[in-house]
Amino acid sequence: MCCFHAKSVYEQPILARLHYVWRLDDDSYITKHIGYDVFRLMRDRHKQYGFVSLRTDTPRCIIGLWSAVKKYMRQRSIKPKFKWSHRRIFYNNFEISDLNVWRSHEYRDYIDYIDRLGGIYYHRWGDATIKTIAVTLFLSKNRMHHFKDIGYKHGRPLSRFIKV
Repeated sequence: MCCFHAKSVYEQPILARLHYVWRLDDDSYITKHIGYDVFRLMRDRHKQYGFVSLRTDTPRCIIGLWSAVKKYMRQRSIKPKFKWSHRRIFYNNFEISDLNVWRSHEYRDYIDYIDRLGGIYYHRWGDATIKTIAVTLFLSKNRMHHFKDIGYKHGRPLSRFIKV
């Protein structure tokens, strides 16, 4: 699943003609009406990555990842676009992103490097962490949007949000 959401999903032919994609897991719920077009907002404001919340990553799921990323950055002479805590991740069960980010040569090189290391399978490096790191490496903060006004829940039964 982590490899699919960090890499393979962007290779799917059904996405070929799309500019933006909105990821919602099957146990994701929008809990109130959104009174605007989220894709238009992203396009009009030139945003490339949108999120609703941040989380703290599980330490056992990032074993070796940051040292691998640092090695990658040295090899490619890359500096992050902005500082970021190694434990904070975009909660990507809700994300709206410009597909050009994930299709870019820079991201493809990065994700291929990460994939070849095998940590996704051996250490459970998560797609949220992998993609959070990519956002810090390849996007400026002004290309991100925090959707603070969208009611969102994940992982709870829908019946808790429906008023009957």
